[in-house]
Amino acid sequence: MIVAIDGPAGSGKSTTAHAIADRCNFTFLDTGAMYRAVTWRCLDAGVDVSDDDAVSAVAERARIEFGKSADGQTVSIDGRDVTRQIRTPEVDRNVSVVSAYTRVREAMVARQRELGSAGDVVAEGRDIGTVVFPNAEVKVFLTADAAARAHRRAVQREGGDAGAKADAADEQQILRDLVRRDKLDSSRKESPLKPAADAHMIDNSALTPEQVVQQIVDLMEAARAKGGAAKAGEVDPFDKGGESFSPKTDGNEAAPVRAGVAKNGAGEKDAGRPAAKAAAKPKAAGRMRAFAGNTFDDYYDHGMKEFPLPARALLAVAAAIVWAVTKVLWPWKIEDARLLRDDARGRMIVMNHTSMLDPVVIVCDLYFHGIRVRPISKSEFNKTNLVSWLFSRAGTIPVKRGTADLKAVRRAQAALTRGECVLVFPEGTRIKSDDQPVTIHGGFALMAQMAKAPVQPVAIVGARDITPKGTHWKRFGRVFCKAGECIEFSDLGVRGRKQQALRMEEVAMERVYALRDELRREHPGKM
Repeated sequence: MIVAIDGPAGSGKSTTAHAIADRCNFTFLDTGAMYRAVTWRCLDAGVDVSDDDAVSAVAERARIEFGKSADGQTVSIDGRDVTRQIRTPEVDRNVSVVSAYTRVREAMVARQRELGSAGDVVAEGRDIGTVVFPNAEVKVFLTADAAARAHRRAVQREGGDAGAKADAADEQQILRDLVRRDKLDSSRKESPLKPAADAHMIDNSALTPEQVVQQIVDLMEAARAKGGAAKAGEVDPFDKGGESFSPKTDGNEAAPVRAGVAKNGAGEKDAGRPAAKAAAKPKAAGRMRAFAGNTFDDYYDHGMKEFPLPARALLAVAAAIVWAVTKVLWPWKIEDARLLRDDARGRMIVMNHTSMLDPVVIVCDLYFHGIRVRPISKSEFNKTNLVSWLFSRAGTIPVKRGTADLKAVRRAQAALTRGECVLVFPEGTRIKSDDQPVTIHGGFALMAQMAKAPVQPVAIVGARDITPKGTHWKRFGRVFCKAGECIEFSDLGVRGRKQQALRMEEVAMERVYALRDELRREHPGKM
């Protein structure tokens, strides 16, 4: 279950969320602290908070973690504990400006969804029920009059309890800051402060914290009674794409999926719903019709078998031509091909990357065995409408290179859930030499995990020889692939979603390289 608590500054969201987390053994997700941490980092580093690009860059690089201490929950950014520093008046005055930037919010939303992916989470903030987890089982909008909120904040800073007195001057300054922040939060273009349509409104101006907590616990019990609580771990942090795990490329045709902070697409309706349901209802929900002006997004968001007849016919012709040409010029063979062809499930296919031929072999072979494969490709290919038109009909999923493209993650996950295969090259760039440094970009494991799909390793040799390092001239020669057994998450021998995803990344690439080495032994001289 996910409990989303929204409301203006000083409305008691954190206190309430903390209490519910302790009482119900839920994970507390303090989203406001995340924006405060980014704000503090900018102020500490001398970054001008009015510089959108500079602030956004800080947010996208930041690694924000929550921990526990004897005094309660801690917040750290890039390994530094900033629990106290983020509650200063200077941060108060600047956090609304920082949190209004689109890229900052996208980065934070992605991280929030990742942290909430295990379920049984109580999250508080200003857009939890509307953007971060719009399908949360319980949504609450807490509010109180500005004077009451200012008094609470002033007392909190002085370390007193709710009935204590606060310095009058400080309280008046806090009141002015709160009123200003309310106006900024409510009027900003990106994720404005507002209650979700189905949120329960609670004015706690005259209520004790215990009374507020009890009201929300009652709502949680009512949601459970209606069968609305999702099982822990089924909430999809990438619907609408997120470490979140995000795609990134190094400039070549195949896009890996990399752990990082996502930055695209925050706020779509599918976010926070169970993975299978979200993927089954993609953004472009209308039926695709021939010659009806379908957009590129329509092709990216629909299943390939739902493409209009002319597009499917074009793909069939193109696959046949490419299959024939490549078979003549670079005769290729897939060993243990039955492992690829005889499995009707959606799978995440991971492969070493040596040339432009790599995706062609897998896509064409499986196409003629009734299996659709969607390669992840860099968006730079789509510089012209003609290329975008061709690639969209071929079923590719574009990813913005050098960014954490949450939309691409969501599309890949949806494809897996529909039963399509997704082809990812975790090396990210074509490897032209065994001496070339290789960074494995993870994240494919989490997408597969969210879609409940296995990961299948495949290796290729001989394709590197087509275009030797340092030349653009093509050479002819045989190319060999080898498919491995699918890897199931349940067979990894580890518990916990994050641990399973990390272990899957390791095991899958170990098997890719083991298959590659087998091929090299079987076919000496092939690289």
